[in-house]
Amino acid sequence: MTFSVALEAGRTACVESIESFVRAVESFSEYDLLGPSRCHGWSRLEVVAHVIAGWQEMLGGLVSRVEVEPTVDAASYWPAFAEDYGDEDPVLVVMSQRRRASAFARPASAVAQLNDVAKSLLRGVRDCGEINLHWDGHVFTPGDFLAVWAVEDVVHQLDLMCDEPAAASALSLARRTTESLVGEQLPAGWSDSDATLIGTGRLPVPPGSGLDASRFPALG
Repeated sequence: MTFSVALEAGRTACVESIESFVRAVESFSEYDLLGPSRCHGWSRLEVVAHVIAGWQEMLGGLVSRVEVEPTVDAASYWPAFAEDYGDEDPVLVVMSQRRRASAFARPASAVAQLNDVAKSLLRGVRDCGEINLHWDGHVFTPGDFLAVWAVEDVVHQLDLMCDEPAAASALSLARRTTESLVGEQLPAGWSDSDATLIGTGRLPVPPGSGLDASRFPALG
């Protein structure tokens, strides 16, 4: 279960995932941002608030450069994340996200902040060099760090259930990450979007797929 991503591939996917997520959010009216997302208990606005907070954390990771060996890669981070946070009470997580979103006077305020953070983040991603990064208690190569965030972004764009196409480069990384985690290739007939939704448990493993359903969800 190893999957490492070169810096330029991670950078491309991350930049495209950020830009695509912003376009997706901007495609909604304020009223529609208050509608439901794929995340149980979250509105689209709450997904946006979650991504803003994540991007702010990511900015911290981009400046936390270290000269030590990586402890995780683009795939192994996800089970480490699940081990660190999997015991959290899901009701408390949903309620805390609602409180975070309620801090915005209206959805337009969240969209404005999303754009501001995205501009800073894109500069940081484009300037990211070949030095390892420390974030969330783990050390990543820069390519793996950017790949993890590209996957995070594209998953949450799918959560918005919008017409804006998700970044193909990030969807491809999400599929390859899932394949690394489950230890086998996903069916060729699955689109990268479906592979990502199944890999994160947003959709069930289809009967007759030949896959071990107990290995899913692999991401998230």
